[in-house]
Amino acid sequence: MKIAIFGGTGDLGRGLAINFAAAGHEIIVGSRSQERADQAAEGLKEALPDGTFIPHENVAAAEAAEIAIVSIPWEGIEATIPPMAGALAGKVVISVANALKFGKSGAIAIQGDELPATSCAHQIQDLAPEAKVVVAYNNLPAAGLQNQESLGADVLVCGKSKAAREQVIELTTTIPGTRALDAGPLANALIIEGMTAVIIQLNKRYGGEASLSISGLENDPPRPA
Repeated sequence: MKIAIFGGTGDLGRGLAINFAAAGHEIIVGSRSQERADQAAEGLKEALPDGTFIPHENVAAAEAAEIAIVSIPWEGIEATIPPMAGALAGKVVISVANALKFGKSGAIAIQGDELPATSCAHQIQDLAPEAKVVVAYNNLPAAGLQNQESLGADVLVCGKSKAAREQVIELTTTIPGTRALDAGPLANALIIEGMTAVIIQLNKRYGGEASLSISGLENDPPRPA
């Protein structure tokens, strides 16, 4: 599968790119300029020499992709998404963006009037209305992903389209030790995005790299090794 990643130089985007490339997917590295895309692809190639990383400017990356991942700072969504909206039409777009701010008390989830939409995912959906926006991977540990560790983590997936959610759930099986669960409609995106602030606080207080793990389900799918 051809997967475009916008934000492949960030910790989480880089980790996802490495894992999906290791699973045999072709990674299209999107950036605002060809030069930055080239640099990002080179860095990923150094981390995974056997991976396929193809650099493109954002619009060209969106056009070439079968599925897209938006892993950019939330402040950049308004400028980044509109030029790609046409190219993303009909495609699954995975948002891993989190609206966070940092102060003396630590990480805080931004909400209410400080956000241009209900959540980052809603903003992407508003700016690319014909895309199938899904929220996933926001709460995974970036370092563990980059090291291709078996995470023992659960990924909560939400979005308007059930078929899109199922496609992301299937894609997630290629990340070692990671299971995806259907968490319902896009309305739940704000909760999943906000949990990132909670996880950052837990890491700060107790050390390590926390992730989500759901227990007590009767018909839950097994977690891949």
